[in-house]
Amino acid sequence: MLRVTYLSRESSPFTSRALLDLLEQCRRNNPRWGVTGLLLYGNGTFLQTVEGEQEAVEALLDRIARDPRHTDFRILRREEEALRRHADWSMGFERLTDERLREIPGLRNLSLREFNPEFLSGNSGVVENLLQQHRSRHWDPLIGEIDARDRLIEDLRRALGTSEQRIEMVALLIESVIESGGGKALDAAHIALCRSTLAALRAEPTAP
Repeated sequence: MLRVTYLSRESSPFTSRALLDLLEQCRRNNPRWGVTGLLLYGNGTFLQTVEGEQEAVEALLDRIARDPRHTDFRILRREEEALRRHADWSMGFERLTDERLREIPGLRNLSLREFNPEFLSGNSGVVENLLQQHRSRHWDPLIGEIDARDRLIEDLRRALGTSEQRIEMVALLIESVIESGGGKALDAAHIALCRSTLAALRAEPTAP
């Protein structure tokens, strides 16, 4: 299995609707390709890890590199691994803020302005800390003490991760409606996106 971590910068500012559309695209397509991963976004910058069979990941990276929605595409790391790190997510997502960064041990002096391709590409420790914090959400020490194979702890961890993903999606959905222009009617594409997102939120989570 191949895992690749990359950076890129948005070509033009992403609205909440654009982020929602991107996540919907990932949720729709990645399970078909057997791809899982994690996407962190902030300050116009994307930090993403994708993992799966080599052919599927290479094809996805080729599409990402040619996507006009972003630029300055940089691969940070390519790893051959036996196990997935993000098996629960067709695409985990977090939108970073200064407040969120201050909560992360070791990154409390990192500002959102420094979340950019230039800084991150030269600071691998910061990148790994960001990815690890989203994966663990501080559960790793507890899991290590009890037993990583304990089904109750694993189910609870998965439920918490799913809840966080849903909160992110709901926030984007609400913001996209607000951004649409106050009292103006939503266009058909936006209505379809809202319906699709709500359907996904209501569905029981399943493994990718």
